[in-house]
Amino acid sequence: MTYKLNKIILGTAQFGMNYGIANKKGKIKIREIFKILNFLKKKKINILDTANSYKSSESEIGRYFFKTKKKFKIITKYSFKNSNSLSKQFKKTFSSLGYLPNTIIAHSYEDYLNPLFHKEIKIIKNKYYIKKLGVSIYNVDELNKVLDYKKPDVIQVPINIFDKRFFDKKIIKILKKKSIKIIGRSVFLQGLLFKDKEYILRNFKNIKKEYFQLLKIARSEKVSLSQLSLIWVFNLKELDNIVIGVDSLDHLKENLGTLKKKISKKSLLQIQKINLNNNKIIIPYLWKIKQ
Repeated sequence: MTYKLNKIILGTAQFGMNYGIANKKGKIKIREIFKILNFLKKKKINILDTANSYKSSESEIGRYFFKTKKKFKIITKYSFKNSNSLSKQFKKTFSSLGYLPNTIIAHSYEDYLNPLFHKEIKIIKNKYYIKKLGVSIYNVDELNKVLDYKKPDVIQVPINIFDKRFFDKKIIKILKKKSIKIIGRSVFLQGLLFKDKEYILRNFKNIKKEYFQLLKIARSEKVSLSQLSLIWVFNLKELDNIVIGVDSLDHLKENLGTLKKKISKKSLLQIQKINLNNNKIIIPYLWKIKQ
């Protein structure tokens, strides 16, 4: 089975900062960023996910545009934690990129539930014709509060082989009925799935049973745990797009190579049945890591 590459959104946190638990290279250098973006254009992958809080990420994307005049569709995220003015954040984005983003996302559900957020966003959308407004959420309770408050155009939700909370049939049915676009993120659980067995079990002892179940499936399919997660997520037809992060052009090519691999329906169904309902594991900001 081959997958549609245009479902991919490149996450660009590492364009501006040291991001991800498995990241040993730090912030990606500008020359490598240009190589990555040129390769994306070649593969017709045309959406980038960034944020005002990703330090120089927006500026690095802008440097590519100013040099090549080639644009990407941009999803950017704002939060009142960064500034009490969304208009200031938006002006910074516009100045850094050199062109307008397509989608603005509230970086947390608290931002989305703030009436001031919508007041400022309405002015920005009307003045600059921003097409879509969305929200990034971490758990189902947040989703329920968002839907009760105001329907977004887009939601970003975590999804990987450890975390399947949002792929309850009832939730999917509600989102599809409301025509809300679903973007999956945290496919590699912020890099945790790249770490070795000893590291994972040392820091997350409570997942031993589920971890070995998934590792057994990965070995039977002759793929790594991170590859298993990527392929499984791409098999979820309900997802409109999927955000993946990389630390180099080689890493990007490796991920695209993974999507040429096949996994049996039996394995896909087995993965679906393995659930981790421990927030201390599936929500990265709750981690207490021992190196």
